[in-house]
Amino acid sequence: MMRLLSLFFLLCAGLGPAPARAQTAAGTAAAAEATALRQARQLVLERRYEAAWQLLALTDPANAVPAVVLMKTDVALNYYAGTENLHRFAFRNLKLLDPSLDSIRQLGQDSLRYAFPVRKVLERLQTRFPDNYKLARALGDYYFIVQQCDCAEAELGEDEVFRRTITQYQEAHAHGQGDYLSYFALGYAYQRLGQFRESLVPFERALQLRPTYATAHLNLAFVLLELKQFPKAQEHARRALELFPDDPHKEDAAFLLSQIEERMK
Repeated sequence: MMRLLSLFFLLCAGLGPAPARAQTAAGTAAAAEATALRQARQLVLERRYEAAWQLLALTDPANAVPAVVLMKTDVALNYYAGTENLHRFAFRNLKLLDPSLDSIRQLGQDSLRYAFPVRKVLERLQTRFPDNYKLARALGDYYFIVQQCDCAEAELGEDEVFRRTITQYQEAHAHGQGDYLSYFALGYAYQRLGQFRESLVPFERALQLRPTYATAHLNLAFVLLELKQFPKAQEHARRALELFPDDPHKEDAAFLLSQIEERMK
């Protein structure tokens, strides 16, 4: 009997600490992920994009951790040296005097070493974590970049890409996941679909968040011209002309302003 009791207590003693060990392991993993994310952000600031990607890939090789995948998505979409349909990527560690990423992309000489099918990865996580609206924001960014680079999703067609951009950004914005860039992109998607009235609110919201964003002023001026709201269109075109730092964009704003003023006569 004593042996049975002893065995019982030993088993209980062995089972007792298991939840604590599991919590400790989870806490350790979360701390490691947070450290990796901080280091990756620093590497991006240093323009060491390949090193940032390699660190993130080592931290979450299965693309199962939303915070790490979101950082991977940011690096993949904004700092790639080359891509194949936004499924495979090349990255570089750049030095101060190296060419810009745009110049490197145009050369198309980099080996596409890293597989990361952005849309597939994000959609899979969105299914697993439906309340993580940062994933909707990331998918909105993805579809907006698809349209800008014309480098993926050719089978969808441009209008469908814009519709998906709108769907994802609306969900993200409804849950507090937005900034001036995402509101501008939402307005731009409506604008390109010819839904000018729908584009007004997101463009105006973008300018509330970033009053000096010249591109939003320019696009809002165009939309207001289409809606025959000429004084407001003139105001935003003038503001865009003031804010753009470079001559080509100033010329675009000046041309639009001349068109508005011609219509006002």
